[in-house]
Amino acid sequence: MKNSVIVVASMFAASLAFAHGCPGEMKKIDAALPTAKLSQADASKVKDLRAKGEELHKAGKHSESMATLADAKKLLGL
Repeated sequence: MKNSVIVVASMFAASLAFAHGCPGEMKKIDAALPTAKLSQADASKVKDLRAKGEELHKAGKHSESMATLADAKKLLGL
């Protein structure tokens, strides 16, 4: 029983960590985008991925949001 409580608490803490990580990742993307040397198509894709990441964050899908934001950061070279 004690182990179950520890596992549930750990999962809850991990989801909170992802929830707080999303805005930080969005800020990094926002800061890098204006000076990034990207084609118009790549810049548009980064903006779309960033917007999708924010939508997923607001929907509580933090791991999916972080993955989407990671794709945007990869395009930016971050």
